[in-house]
Order: sequence, then C-alpha cells, then structure tokens
Amino acid sequence: MAFAILMAMPAAGASAAVINFDGASLGTHTGYVEDGFTFDKVRVVRAHCDTGSKPCGSENQFAESTLRRVGGGQFDLAGMWISLVTGRPITLVTDHGSTSYGIGSAAGGQTIQINTGYVLDFSGNSAFRNISFLKIVDSTLGTSGTGVFKGNLRFNDIDVAPVPLPAAGILMLAGLGGLAMVRRRRQG
Repeated sequence: MAFAILMAMPAAGASAAVINFDGASLGTHTGYVEDGFTFDKVRVVRAHCDTGSKPCGSENQFAESTLRRVGGGQFDLAGMWISLVTGRPITLVTDHGSTSYGIGSAAGGQTIQINTGYVLDFSGNSAFRNISFLKIVDSTLGTSGTGVFKGNLRFNDIDVAPVPLPAAGILMLAGLGGLAMVRRRRQG
C-alpha cells in the first residue's frame, strides 16, 4: 500500500495546464511560453477566437507552430479548440504521426463546418500520449493570396499535462528507504 502511494506521488506533482494565450502579445510568429510549455513561433490574434475578444493562436497558409515542454520532456495532449475560418484543413503532427481535420471531419460527435469552433478530445487517443512535440500546421492546398486560396485556422485552450519521469518515483522510494535505515540505526 505504501509503495503504491509513493509511486503515485510523482504523478501528482505533474500538473495539467491549459494554454489559452492570455499572456500573449498580438503579433506575427513569435515565441510564446505559458505554464511550462513553449511555442517556437505562433501568430496571436483576437478575431474568430472561441472566447470573444480574448486571444487565440492562428496560422495562415503553410504556416506551422510547434509546442514543446520548456526544458524538453514528454507530455499528453487531452484536447484543444479549433476553428477552420476559411475551410482549409488543420494537421496535427506528433512523435506518433499526423492527423488532419477538415470540413466534414468528425469532432466530438459533430461534423466540422467552416468558421465554427470545435473541441477536439484526444483523451482516448494514444497517438497524443507521451509526445515530445505538437506541430500545428495549416495544410492549405492552393496558392498564396486572398479569398478561398488562403488558409486560416484558429486554435486555443490546448489541454496538456507533463508526463512525470518514472525514475523520480524510484529515487524518492530509495531516499525514503535510506531515511528508514538511518532511523532504525539510531533506535537500535
């Protein structure tokens, strides 16, 4: 029983985070850090976001943003909000491969439509567990310019949780075992 509690303790120390761009400056493709996670570059806007005038991440044609843990390491992606403003697809790339979502794709029991927000739930999807990066790509097909040939997507409320290192539990157990030996030696 005590062993199970000790092994669960490191997992409790790794807290989940929701990246929502609240602290971001509006702008084009700059780095951004929130709750121990970092984007190498992300465009932050206020238009067509899920929360009214609050900011969200945005990508245009052939642009991409990569999310990683600060200092490296693995994390789980539980879900995120997306909107395909002009109807072009979004591709999510991880260590385990890529998944694309476009108009007509299923999202939470609904069919994705143009310029409508959807929450993608990855909680039961092993492709989004123990990943070291999440690349968000506007995989627009077409030429640059305006109108139907220019992709435009929004993303926000990225629900992530660091994966704790298994070695931490073993080290803690060894340390507690050492303390028990010292205590026993002093009593004896």
